[in-house]
Amino acid sequence: MTLKQSAPININVAAQLTNVKNKIPLVHCITNRVTITECANGLLAAGAAPIMSEDAREVEEIVSISNALVLNIGTLMPLQIESMLIAGVKAKRIGIPVIFDPVGAGATRLRDDVSKQIIETVRPDVIRGNISEIRALYGFAGNTKGVDAAATDNVTLENAEETAFIVSELAKKYECIVGATGEIDIISDGKNTCYVGNGHPALCKITGSGCVLSSLAGAYVGAAKKTSEERMNAVIGAFVLSGLAGEYAEAETKKEGGGMGTFHTKYMDALSLIDADDFIQKAKIYVSETSSDKHTDL
Repeated sequence: MTLKQSAPININVAAQLTNVKNKIPLVHCITNRVTITECANGLLAAGAAPIMSEDAREVEEIVSISNALVLNIGTLMPLQIESMLIAGVKAKRIGIPVIFDPVGAGATRLRDDVSKQIIETVRPDVIRGNISEIRALYGFAGNTKGVDAAATDNVTLENAEETAFIVSELAKKYECIVGATGEIDIISDGKNTCYVGNGHPALCKITGSGCVLSSLAGAYVGAAKKTSEERMNAVIGAFVLSGLAGEYAEAETKKEGGGMGTFHTKYMDALSLIDADDFIQKAKIYVSETSSDKHTDL
């Protein structure tokens, strides 16, 4: 099995960045205490508008004026879970896309149970997690290391297509788009599957890069047209933006002889500086040469 880069997809995906900057989507995040500021700042840098309300008494009103809802279970609390369910059900009722980040799925039974409850009750439009979390949701034994992916689950160009089966089948099961991060990212809607090769290992050494990515997915899907093709391109766009930002941050950090603090700042800089031309020229988006999927809709 081999993967090939697909430049035409790059052009379609680049349009999603322009959508976000033009529409400035309002993204309602019910997220974890550790990365709430990172998510808000990441959305602002990318051209979106964040709102971080989680009080059950107002979440239905907040989601009603939003363009997307992001649910993140990084720091589990009963009242927050209640708010996620209330907001999620309301969002689906009125057609607001829901992005779910199952942080730590596979690490504890509680996280597995809450993830299942949210998925089955809310039916999110996008599930975005690291590959260990996605494996856990699919039903494989969890290899999650705390809230991070286990090294044994690492996805590379060599094993990406084999691992993609899990992502694709989970997308089919829940009729949504599933995005799994790794050395190679995998995004599938159950029919079409793409792989994103942008990024840098340093992204795993700053708190919240995955949570920011899920928030970016909210912004991109919230700004996109409500078709399966456009939403797929939107999710790919969020992955490309985060990956390119990691590459930019590493290059700039190396120039300055800086450490992880510098990398963190440069990552936020990049989210605001990367443009559509960068997507077209630098995005590493792959499709399968041997898969039955033709990817004609992307």
